[in-house]
Amino acid sequence: MKTIGIRGLSEELYRRVKAVASLRGIRVSDAFQEALTIWLSIRPEVLEKFSEIEAEAELNRKALQEKYDELVKDSKGKYVAVAKGRILGIYETLEEAAQAVEGASAKQGIIEKIEPREKKEVELGWSLVEL
Repeated sequence: MKTIGIRGLSEELYRRVKAVASLRGIRVSDAFQEALTIWLSIRPEVLEKFSEIEAEAELNRKALQEKYDELVKDSKGKYVAVAKGRILGIYETLEEAAQAVEGASAKQGIIEKIEPREKKEVELGWSLVEL
């Protein structure tokens, strides 16, 4: 699991949660997980809508990724608009691309300037391994 900091949390509230968690014999993180799970369950329609948006976002990312190299060759410097899991078009300006996404009535859209993506080198630390 990851360590996550929460800004703006009242110290008094944190102390109270810590005390109650201690009395229950659980960690503060368990208490927060429980509280957030309950909080999310109160509005299941919001979670459902979020799931739909995430699903469409994944389709959009996939559609863009599949065609990106081709787009860089043919339309470098222009803007691509993606929505509903497909590329809507290539546009000269950001505003035109935004209008296309808005006109698609999509739950989620991507607008990206088409430019070669930098390849990053990652050192895996093999020099630290002794064979």
